[in-house]
Amino acid sequence: MPKQICYNCGIELEDKDVTREHIPARNLFEGYDEKYKVNRITVSACSKCNGQYSPTDEEFRNMIGIIAKKKGNNKITEKSVRSILRKDPSGQRLAIDNFGKVSGVTFNEVPIENYHKKNFKGLFYYQYGRILTDDYELFVNIDENDWSDMTLGILGYLKELFNWKHSGHPEIMKYVIQPFRLGITNEDKRDLVPIDNENMFVGYLDYNNEHSALVIAVRKGWLEEIKNKKNGSAQHAV
Repeated sequence: MPKQICYNCGIELEDKDVTREHIPARNLFEGYDEKYKVNRITVSACSKCNGQYSPTDEEFRNMIGIIAKKKGNNKITEKSVRSILRKDPSGQRLAIDNFGKVSGVTFNEVPIENYHKKNFKGLFYYQYGRILTDDYELFVNIDENDWSDMTLGILGYLKELFNWKHSGHPEIMKYVIQPFRLGITNEDKRDLVPIDNENMFVGYLDYNNEHSALVIAVRKGWLEEIKNKKNGSAQHAV
């Protein structure tokens, strides 16, 4: 039986050293019936990679709870408020309006983006049976009000040409991850098979019907080729 590897760093793991990383974290299922928790995606992880994301998982859960509009997320909201107040008793993260009432909470984009990167890498491993190597650079877009034409094009590509998958239940997490290839048609919405040195993988991740993100993995060598071409064109123009 082949050894398991960590979805994140890729090291081989002895059976006694394997932990399971939940994609998404279990705290997004708080308050939901058991039927929402069936067939949740887990991937093998080393204890270091598994443990390093615990603060990130909590910060993302807190954000989901604060922005929640759906009644089904009330339990998450309750826990989020308690967590924020416990970790920030001075209220420095709270925005206060002119009437002295709390009007918002400040969240750091870095752990939120790291949460999406972690889940993208976990889902990539689950889907393809191999890790996303360091040959790829990850970019995350979480501001739907400031999406470029390219971003919107990638979003349309994923939504129109492929089927959604989910972890546990579509109400908790649904996603699409595919190689990005220009000019293709895909009437039966089948998954694409990655090729060697695929230039781009793209993914759209939606959580609790409250928040979503577009994640783009670009091969670093291809990025360098693009930069070199741009620099060459600029020098030629001068």
